[in-house]
Amino acid sequence: MRVRYWDFLHFHQFTDSWTPMLGSVNCFLAHPNLAIYQAKLYDTLIYPLTSILPLLWMKQAGMSDASVLRALLFASWLAVVGVVAVQVLIAARISASQDSTGRGGLSWRGVVATAFAAFFFMPITLAFSLGQAQIFLDLFFSLLVLFWVERRERAAGVMMALLAMVKPQFGLLLLWSALRRRWNALAAGVATLAVGGAASLAVFGLRNNLDYLGVLSGLSRKAQSHYANQSIFGLLNRAIFNGENLPYHPYVYPPFVPWIYHVTLATTVVLVLLALTYPWRERAGGMADLAAIGVVCVIATPMAWEHHYGVMLPIFAWLWFAVYRRGGRRVWALALAWVLIADFLSPFNLLAAVPVANVLQSYMYFGALLLLGLLLRSHEGVLGERATEPVSDSPPLLEGL
Repeated sequence: MRVRYWDFLHFHQFTDSWTPMLGSVNCFLAHPNLAIYQAKLYDTLIYPLTSILPLLWMKQAGMSDASVLRALLFASWLAVVGVVAVQVLIAARISASQDSTGRGGLSWRGVVATAFAAFFFMPITLAFSLGQAQIFLDLFFSLLVLFWVERRERAAGVMMALLAMVKPQFGLLLLWSALRRRWNALAAGVATLAVGGAASLAVFGLRNNLDYLGVLSGLSRKAQSHYANQSIFGLLNRAIFNGENLPYHPYVYPPFVPWIYHVTLATTVVLVLLALTYPWRERAGGMADLAAIGVVCVIATPMAWEHHYGVMLPIFAWLWFAVYRRGGRRVWALALAWVLIADFLSPFNLLAAVPVANVLQSYMYFGALLLLGLLLRSHEGVLGERATEPVSDSPPLLEGL
């Protein structure tokens, strides 16, 4: 990982997301009548067209490809800084709310420790180094947690929609809002989605947008077996030595195995239903409840790369400051989940050729399942209050810092 941190400190990154996104924009500008998702000029675009609108607007403003990539580099660098800063704000808001317990606000040591832990949370810096749109999703989800902690429901709903406009599985957050009757969040999210969808339809047309349904269908049946795919799909394919493990070639997929597909689908259904229908009782609509569906949005998919786990950083921040800092018998479990998700544990790759034992390469996936279990057992709502209390907009948080 030192190479990844070096990339950040020297403003250097790959173009993992930017290449297909910018290629799609250039193809559309050059051939507006050609179906975007069928173009063969570049790596496949797997995001909805709402995600490439900012790149299109930059190109229409006269920016060259090099200028667009440079802008994305600096924007994603700032996103990393933003993610770190938001973790500190989450910690400060919770600490300020606990003044009545005698703990006081967040100390300068708490600020430094939180910022340090956030920056060295591996999926965050990895997303930047790869040139991944995921870093902006990490920022959106961090802001979502902050807004929910602050009881700013409408702002949280906007973040839910922005997440879904890049990765549709985060639409589960809006479904969750509806089931939990968080109408302000739902209304703001639906309105934001409507604006983004209307813009995409106006720019790219109905056909191009409908073509994305075929892309989603294809993604549900194929994913890569490389060890960095920390999902049940990757785990099962590696367990039977189907496809690549340690080597990586971006266009190589393992042969389709029907039973793995069906087990992956069944696991997805179970995880989603668990997060949505677990008997939350008074915790329904609280932060633990929201965090649980956020974790599921990552691990329930067939392709969950290491950098996708970055959205779990603010969940850890909330869990520590709102729940475990006050003491608890399961703090060791939180620490274990953190180590499994926050670090690149390369020794496990020595087990790649060992039958059965190579399932331990999926340590991030197991860490996420452990984190999900802690959330399901949490009795906390928003800032430690009963989750049945209504969430509403409120002033910004820094009054207690």
